[in-house]
Amino acid sequence: MQKSSYLESKVLTAPPHRLHLMLIEGAIRFGRQADAALQQGDATAAAGPLLRVIDILGEMLAAVREKKTELNQRLADVYLWVFCKVSEAKINSDAAALAEALRILEFERETWQMVCEKFGGAAASLPPAPHARKFDSSVPHGKKNGISWQA
Repeated sequence: MQKSSYLESKVLTAPPHRLHLMLIEGAIRFGRQADAALQQGDATAAAGPLLRVIDILGEMLAAVREKKTELNQRLADVYLWVFCKVSEAKINSDAAALAEALRILEFERETWQMVCEKFGGAAASLPPAPHARKFDSSVPHGKKNGISWQA
């Protein structure tokens, strides 16, 4: 329970660029869990983590499509490609397709780590991250929409 409230506090206080990095890291973490299962030939065990990766990528893809900028279109193209590769890995139990997706996500993580290092907690000096949405305080605390931050 304490870990959950710490994570929730970390998410609610993080600047948008840090949240984006958290999403990427979550996708990589679940992708690695799925990869380990696929390497052992256990497609059933890989299914759950692959669905989590697909959910995260779906959220990231939907968010970049909200704003019609050239950068967001390029990000959408990358996220769509990764989404398709992870979906292919899920449908065909294909570790090679997942490995391709993870390589791109790891590169994306490095990019966002550099952004976070450069800007630290200075959220005001950055434009919103592609996935950033306004916090809706009207949603009751127990009602969570979207993805889960927990493994």
